[in-house]
Amino acid sequence: MMGRILIALTVACALAAGLPGGTLAADEKLPSKAAKGCLKCHEFDKEAGVYAGNLESVSSKAKTIQLKINSDMQVIYFDDKTVLQNAESMKKIPNNESVKISYYVKDGKEFAKLVEVKKGIEVPKEQLASAEDIAALVAKGPEKGKYVLLDSRPKVRYDEGHIPTAKAMPFFAFDKLKDKLLPKDKEILQIYYCGGFT
Repeated sequence: MMGRILIALTVACALAAGLPGGTLAADEKLPSKAAKGCLKCHEFDKEAGVYAGNLESVSSKAKTIQLKINSDMQVIYFDDKTVLQNAESMKKIPNNESVKISYYVKDGKEFAKLVEVKKGIEVPKEQLASAEDIAALVAKGPEKGKYVLLDSRPKVRYDEGHIPTAKAMPFFAFDKLKDKLLPKDKEILQIYYCGGFT
């Protein structure tokens, strides 16, 4: 009996240590890779266990996703535990669509925990501002124009150049910065911009 307990304890320790045959103990040990286009606005390469690129194909039979990251192809498995966002099913994700996959390693294979499809947005025309509208507000200044202009790109892009009077508010830091940067007066116009729609 003592021998069985000792063997079980040895196997459990080997699995926890991430030795061959086990899974990695924590996601922070998993590398990340993202397409250059994704990295223009997102910092996926600084996250652990993330792939970001364009969907090449999905195989329902093999339960795999083929993801193109720059000139490389990455194959990630999915199963019933995989969470899908912004698509009805894996097969309904359009080819070449931008996708972010958070993954884990199981039995030497990479499995998707979460597949996030870039969600296209439709902005009502009355909520859009033209370059001329923004230029007119900037000319007045935030106090007279009664606005706050928020640059939702990563801070490094803001530092490279931004619209005058804009404040840096990277979208991934929204919750952290909202109390500091958003006006208490709800009548003040809030304008967000990035490299595309925000």
